[in-house]
Amino acid sequence: MTDTAIHKYDVAIFGSGPGGERAAMQASKLGKRVVLIEKDSHVGGSSLHTGTIPSKSLRETVVNLSRLKRRVNQGMNISVRRDITVDELMYRKDFVIQEQETTIRNHLFANRIDLVQGTPTFKSPTEIYVETPDGEDDITIHAEFTVISTGSRPHRPTAWFPENAENIYDSDSILQVKRLPHKITIIGSGVIGCEYACIFSRMGIRVNLISRDRTIMPFVDRELSENFMYRMRHNRITLRLGEDVKEIVKVDDEHVKVNLASGKSLSSGAVLIAAGRDSNVEGLGLGEIGVEQGKRGLICVNDKYQTSVENIYAVGDVIGFPGLASTAVIQARIAILHAFNQLENEEMPTDLPFGIWTIPSIAMVGANEEELTDKSIPYEVGIAHFKEVARAHIMGGEYGILKLLFDPETLKLLGVHIIGPHAPQLIHLGQSVMYYGGDIKYFVNAVFNYPTLDEAYRIAAFNGMNRLGLL
Repeated sequence: MTDTAIHKYDVAIFGSGPGGERAAMQASKLGKRVVLIEKDSHVGGSSLHTGTIPSKSLRETVVNLSRLKRRVNQGMNISVRRDITVDELMYRKDFVIQEQETTIRNHLFANRIDLVQGTPTFKSPTEIYVETPDGEDDITIHAEFTVISTGSRPHRPTAWFPENAENIYDSDSILQVKRLPHKITIIGSGVIGCEYACIFSRMGIRVNLISRDRTIMPFVDRELSENFMYRMRHNRITLRLGEDVKEIVKVDDEHVKVNLASGKSLSSGAVLIAAGRDSNVEGLGLGEIGVEQGKRGLICVNDKYQTSVENIYAVGDVIGFPGLASTAVIQARIAILHAFNQLENEEMPTDLPFGIWTIPSIAMVGANEEELTDKSIPYEVGIAHFKEVARAHIMGGEYGILKLLFDPETLKLLGVHIIGPHAPQLIHLGQSVMYYGGDIKYFVNAVFNYPTLDEAYRIAAFNGMNRLGLL
């Protein structure tokens, strides 16, 4: 039976992903009464259940397995089965998800945050109707402020799909694949497409990667992008650059054909579509209350993540770029502090670190060479090759480079770009130096534990200063 009483809260949060969880926690720390509304029976959002955590867990399993196989080839007596199943590869993923979801629920309970399962709809800027799964416990909520963190879902271009879409997956459904194909075609050369291309290739699966551009991940520093494309080809990934998809045709129960506008036809056992994402805003009633939206449902916000309706905020994937779990957390904190007049000098850092979990991994912070050139900003380069770093040889990950871009007059750090082992972790040191306006002399004078990958920063700094004749 529907509950006709109005439940009053200071803040209502839509979605329990990284942004929603952080918004709820921050509001609770301010002593506010908080309700977190999640449409699914589980918490954690797509980041935990279908996105970041599952794909990275799968990647780690595949990388570790390949290391074992490499040791077998090097003469070590280690037994590695060749018929490992999908379920076995996914076991670690399921364990990680379960542990993380338990942690989130414990945090919500400890901070007295009410968790409601249901689909919210705005009836006014402060009144929200929540339809529960069984339809018998629907409630109405009054909230002074609302933070929308409903995330996004994979974009599926309907024009491509045959009526029976078996063996055609997106980045959510690919994790439920029952049988590994011998060959897969991946449409889209952004972060998700490239990450899965590397994962499948490392499993021994032949990969076609289709890109509309003449390159892949065009936002990546060109030198790193070229290095990465070389490694992909070395790992038997076939790059189809500058191609448009015309249609996808089911051949039989085990084969799918992708026809390209150029006349090429690619046959494989499965197709993965990684063609961007759409915001999860359907049914929220945003148009009825005047919340401005853009392409693919993206919610428009200001620099404090406030929508066109002043008491409603939005964070994370639902507002678009950069669409990272790490940035959603900071956005949520800023939104809540701003809503309750607690925001002092805090703001989102200008230079955000990006980590791409390809094989090898890629990371960056600050400007790249192309951006500095376009803006007529003078710069010099310092490079370290991981083959010069002892720790990389110990790990068996000596391929890659770490590149520093810096002002030749002041030596101030302008950008850091890494391709190689543990790049998404290594980038944080460069980010910290940039955030505090440091220069590359810090890396020259810093004491790094030996042997560690961080030594690459010192090697790159010495290389850059030698180019200027300063050493």
